[in-house]
Amino acid sequence: MADDMKVSVGDMLLTLTGTVSDARRRLAELENQKLKQELERLATTVGGLNQQLAALTEAFVQLQAEPEPEPDPDWPGVSPNWTDDIDQDQARELWDWLTGWCQNILWPIYAQDVWKPCWYRHRRVRIALTALRGAHQWSYETTKTAPTRALEWEYRWWPSTKALLKEELRDCGLPRDDLKKPNHPVPLPPQPTQAEPNPPAPSFTIKDFVDPDFFPYVERNISRRREPERDGADD
Repeated sequence: MADDMKVSVGDMLLTLTGTVSDARRRLAELENQKLKQELERLATTVGGLNQQLAALTEAFVQLQAEPEPEPDPDWPGVSPNWTDDIDQDQARELWDWLTGWCQNILWPIYAQDVWKPCWYRHRRVRIALTALRGAHQWSYETTKTAPTRALEWEYRWWPSTKALLKEELRDCGLPRDDLKKPNHPVPLPPQPTQAEPNPPAPSFTIKDFVDPDFFPYVERNISRRREPERDGADD
C-alpha cells in the first residue's frame, strides 16, 4: 500500500514538473512573440521616421542649392522720387514703368474725369502718381492674399491722389469762364464755316492721354540725367 502511494506521489510530481516546464515554455513563447511584435512595430516606426528624415534632408539640400531671391529694386518699384540722382537708363525705365501703368490702368479705369494731357509736365503729379503706382503694385501685383491692401488703395490712396490731380491741373485745359488763359491750353476744335465746312481736327483734345510734346519732353528729361555707368568700359 505504501509502495503504491509512493508511486502515485512520484507520478504526480513528474506530471507537475512536466506541467510547470510546459507552462514555462509556453510563457517563454508568448513573451518571445510579444517581443517580436514589439520589435516589428518599432522597426516600422523607425522606418517611417527614416523616410521623413530623408525627405527633410533632401528638402534642406534643395533649399541650400536654390539661390536667394534678389531684393526688389528701389526703382522702379515702391515709390522712387523724380528728384533722386538716377541715371539716364534708370530714368527711361522709370518713365516706361509709370506711363505704361497710367495709360493702361489708371487713366482708362479711374482718372479720365480729372486727367489732363499735360500731366507729365508737373513734377508733383509725377511724384504722386509714381507713389500711387508703387502702392498699386504692392496691393494688386506683389501679393494675392491681402485684400485689405487693395481696399486701402481704392479708398485711401487713389482718392487722395485724385484730389491732388484736381489741384495741380486746375489751371490747365480748355478755356472756361473762370480760366481765360490756361497754363497748358488744349486747342479748341475749329468750328465749321461756310468756307471750311469740314475743318481739320486739332492735334489733340482734352480727352487724350498725353499731348504731342510728351515724347520730346521725356527725351529732354532723360538727357539731362547723368550718364549710366557701363561695365567693361575702356580705361
